[in-house]
Amino acid sequence: MITLTPGRTTLADWRAVADGAGVRLDPAALPAVEAGARTVDAIVARGAPVYGINTGFGKLASVHIGAEDLVMLQRNIVLSHAAGVGEPM
Repeated sequence: MITLTPGRTTLADWRAVADGAGVRLDPAALPAVEAGARTVDAIVARGAPVYGINTGFGKLASVHIGAEDLVMLQRNIVLSHAAGVGEPM
């Protein structure tokens, strides 16, 4: 099992993950993840335009994405950056 620790994950760790090792996030990273989620929630609640959170990207940066479409936007971001070969993790 590889523990992903922000700033400390090695190339050897990533190779082990690519070779099929199990993965977990270092529990010490959880407060930072939760703080980031609270920040995004506050942005969405205010309706303030923030690039990539509730706007489009690139040439579409000035296009506001409605609250009802934000889950789809974020899912599509992940899918658009997902690439790989071999068996799914």
